[in-house]
Amino acid sequence: MRSILVMVLTAALGLWTAFADEAPISGTVKAVDAGAQTLTLEVASKGKTREVIVYMKPGAKVVRFTRATEPGKTGFVEQELPLSAVKVGWIVSATTKHEGNREVAEQVKIVVER
Repeated sequence: MRSILVMVLTAALGLWTAFADEAPISGTVKAVDAGAQTLTLEVASKGKTREVIVYMKPGAKVVRFTRATEPGKTGFVEQELPLSAVKVGWIVSATTKHEGNREVAEQVKIVVER
């Protein structure tokens, strides 16, 4: 009985860790390094500001949403951008996963272009 309880608790802890490992990070772009495939973001949390380097996963996308311009289409459409098009001062939201001591992004969404 005790070994079953240990297995259940271990599985629950593993699931919690997997979900806790993934989170969106939102902040102001401070630097873009297209060669290294990184973004440096200034992130505000709990009254404090810190810089976070976000590493782009191979195949990761940078997207923004623009108004549809095609006849008959309304609303917004997703437009993919190269990392090099991202500008300092823009506000972005990066869907990341914590890998080792790095934040690795699968997708970066442009929230505000300044």
